[in-house]
Amino acid sequence: MDIVWEDTVQGIYRSLYINLVGLWVILVCAVLSGLALYSRYHDCDPWTANKVSAPDQLLPYLVLDILQDYPGVPGLFVACAYSGTLSTVSSSINALAAVTVEDLVKPYFKSLSERSLSWTSQGLSVLFGVLCIGMAALASLMGGLLQAALSIFGMVGGPLLGLFSLGILVPFANSTGALSGLLAGFAISFWVGIGAQLYPPLPERSMPLSLETYGCNGTHNETYWTSTTEMPFSTSPFQVHSAERTPLMDNWYSISYLYFSTIGTLVTVFVGMLISLPTGGRKQNLDRRFLLTKEDILSSFDFFKKKKHGLSYKSHPIEDGGTDNPAFNHIELNFADQSGKINGTRF
Repeated sequence: MDIVWEDTVQGIYRSLYINLVGLWVILVCAVLSGLALYSRYHDCDPWTANKVSAPDQLLPYLVLDILQDYPGVPGLFVACAYSGTLSTVSSSINALAAVTVEDLVKPYFKSLSERSLSWTSQGLSVLFGVLCIGMAALASLMGGLLQAALSIFGMVGGPLLGLFSLGILVPFANSTGALSGLLAGFAISFWVGIGAQLYPPLPERSMPLSLETYGCNGTHNETYWTSTTEMPFSTSPFQVHSAERTPLMDNWYSISYLYFSTIGTLVTVFVGMLISLPTGGRKQNLDRRFLLTKEDILSSFDFFKKKKHGLSYKSHPIEDGGTDNPAFNHIELNFADQSGKINGTRF
């Protein structure tokens, strides 16, 4: 049993590392796509020239531009992008419905039949789908969708990452310090996140690249300059237009949204350590198996090392008159002889 559990854990570790490599590949491809976009349209920005209505349309515009001489290829790209997005959303909705039925509906409504649970799962799928559509409509009002999503995920995921990091890396962390650090991380993350939403940074703080249109046909005498990184988020309807900006707005609220997760993680770990020390963190009994060690990291990279597991045979008591097979009961057939004694027929 221990061998099977060890192999399962190693498989989980390897799958996470492989997923990490895939995420790195996606990130590199996204960076290269952005560099290719700016390299091709540095003198004729489609967004500034009103050739596209949103920055999210720049990449499809690039594909249509460079692949216009190859019939069917731009449509294949768009079809792949939409199919990948829809498949991800549909699987997430079905997973949410299944988890809700298993964890929330079944334990409290044990009298429901399988047919009722099936209808409940389908109804939850419709409900979650409507909520996703509503969230998408709300996100469209926030400007840049990617920036808004990363901001929200950073504000929520940063403190959660700090909580797990505190429990794994800090031996003296306790529940009081963990809860205090989590609350402090959420408070700081939402403070800077909501503040950046209400008071977006000025262009001179975000230092966006200049977008020009002098290379476009018919616009040689016009030059426009705007922001591609911070401006979509600044078009939020929640923005507060203030004539006078304070140092808090120009410094703390001008932090890039990519640092929201880092701030939440660091605050959670730091506050959790400070609270755990005076609240008895060093006096608690510690099980070293729940801490991250060097062996846990190095053992996950032994991809080509084949482990030879030997099966240990535990001997069983052998009755008089035969040999014992541990796969069966040592007495398969019992019958009484004339003397009233019990004999066993063994295999």
